[in-house]
Formats: sequence, structure tokens, C-alpha cells
Amino acid sequence: MRSYIDNIYTVKEFQRDNPALTEQAKRALNYLKGYCPNCEDKTFVVIEVEGYKCVAYLTDEFAPYVLSDMVAPFDRERIYPLQGLVTQYAFRRYH
Repeated sequence: MRSYIDNIYTVKEFQRDNPALTEQAKRALNYLKGYCPNCEDKTFVVIEVEGYKCVAYLTDEFAPYVLSDMVAPFDRERIYPLQGLVTQYAFRRYH
């Protein structure tokens, strides 16, 4: 099953907006790149999964954007082991 997002928040944008987490985001990015051969042309983004910031990369750069299954979670304290995304259906809330 594919994981889609509607809006992207690149690692560079995240670092600009979150100076306290800049170094951790960079470390998570480099960690993920170690598992992604030929990733030079990929767009890396930051998403939130279960309360953790995660670096992921796009496999399709047209909206809705498709994410890779691999993510590198991080927080202020550390970089966590590589994780896989699981897509779960949920209701969209209309107001």
C-alpha cells in the first residue's frame, strides 16, 4: 500500500524553521541516504509519525506525493533505527 501526502515540507525548510533540530535532521537525512542507493535526485521531506519527526523521500513528485516506505525517525536526543511506514485508513473530517 502506498503512503501519500498532500503537502511537502522539505528537510531544508524544516531546518530553516527549526534551528534547534537542524543537526538531528541532517543526521537523520544522512542515515536514510545510506539505505537509498541513487538518491541524489530524490526530494527528502520531514513528516510526523506517532509523534516523531521523520525524514522520508518522495518516490513520486506530483501531488498527491508518494512517500517511500523507509523513514528515519529523530528527536532532540537521538536518531532512531530505520522504520517502515504503514498506511492506515482514516476518515477525512469535513467542517
